[in-house]
Amino acid sequence: MLGAAVQYIKLGMIKEFEIPLPPLSVQRRLADIFSAYDDLIENNRRRLAILEETARLAYRKWFGGEEGRKATLEEICHDVRRGVSPDAVAPETPYIGLEHMPRRSISLCEWESAQKVASTKLAFEAGDILFGKIRPCFHKVGIAFVDGVASSDAIVIKPNRPELLAYVLMTVSSDAFVAAASQGMKEGSKMPRADWKQLLQYPVSLPDDETLSRFNNVLTPILAQLKTLCFSTRTLTVSRDMLLPRLFTHQTN
Repeated sequence: MLGAAVQYIKLGMIKEFEIPLPPLSVQRRLADIFSAYDDLIENNRRRLAILEETARLAYRKWFGGEEGRKATLEEICHDVRRGVSPDAVAPETPYIGLEHMPRRSISLCEWESAQKVASTKLAFEAGDILFGKIRPCFHKVGIAFVDGVASSDAIVIKPNRPELLAYVLMTVSSDAFVAAASQGMKEGSKMPRADWKQLLQYPVSLPDDETLSRFNNVLTPILAQLKTLCFSTRTLTVSRDMLLPRLFTHQTN
């Protein structure tokens, strides 16, 4: 390190650093191992995308018209505002911020531990739906597969009855609902936000029990598969990321 007050490293010194590398044959074996992990992860992501599109098609098939009793969103779901202070959150608690919510995907497979949480968050449970209310046109809406805490910039949504879960999820993640949320945004101090009170008046066609049952017979297995694929992908990703430094260190010693 150079410098009396502020230490620094010259670029030329960095270029002279020696980096241990395993033999080329070992590098190729390592590449094969990690390619296998990457292929499995990518295959899971493709299956997720196919299942989600199947769910959207089923929703449009059953509820794309004017069938059903006219109702409003507040008749099928409600928001949950259970704030949790940072000192009440266990460090290992899953935390989902808007940065973890993918666009146009109903599967919330990304989260980190809450150990860095420094402000009040919203508690949610597995099976709750999170709706990113800042710039709703980003289309960040999905179902949580774990208990945890979420950014206060998300709306935590629960169905009024358990059997309405799939219907509520597909409704609030639909293009029409997201468009309505975007058009009715409430201007905030920094970024425009979805107006939940206004969205509660969003018109829906409440299905009869028979239609809802047939819809759930399709969607419930899909949601179960999405959950399984999410956990499988996380396990593969963690294993791959932990394996790399261990294998590299072993092969270069």
